[in-house]
Amino acid sequence: MNHDPLPYTAPTGREPLELHITLYEMPDGMYLATCAEIPPCQILRGNKDHAFTDARRFIKQFLDERAESGRPFTLPEIRTVRI
Repeated sequence: MNHDPLPYTAPTGREPLELHITLYEMPDGMYLATCAEIPPCQILRGNKDHAFTDARRFIKQFLDERAESGRPFTLPEIRTVRI
């Protein structure tokens, strides 16, 4: 199943990024979509697909605005922990 409904073309000269969108179902039935690599990306919607799509839009806008302002985005270090 393709979960990438909004194709994103990286700005010229930059490789495409692989980012992670996590979807949580909240107790009230709403869905929260977050991106670990971009902490401000926290999208709450009533439908899982809408949450994913709007998170994808947020990420694209975030990356575009950074590129336009000359502030390149670098992936943060993300570590895995077992508890």
